[in-house]
Amino acid sequence: MNSEIDPENLNPFQIPESFLDQLFEFTGNGSEESKGFTICYTDQKGNPMILSKCGTQIIEMGLRKALEKYLIQIEENDISIEGGAE
Repeated sequence: MNSEIDPENLNPFQIPESFLDQLFEFTGNGSEESKGFTICYTDQKGNPMILSKCGTQIIEMGLRKALEKYLIQIEENDISIEGGAE
């Protein structure tokens, strides 16, 4: 390994496609039609990144609805915490 690595000038990291393919294979019940994921993370510069891979539009719609409900819950919890702190 090179000890001269400059952390300020690294190439942008991308999650390897092979990892995403493996993650996709771990989802669902075996058939391609029931597989899917959506992943949200920050890149090395702190930018939000969202990747999604779904076997069908139905799976994609289901994941989107689940995310929508999750985000609403998180927002409601933040509001109630902020409201209770006053």
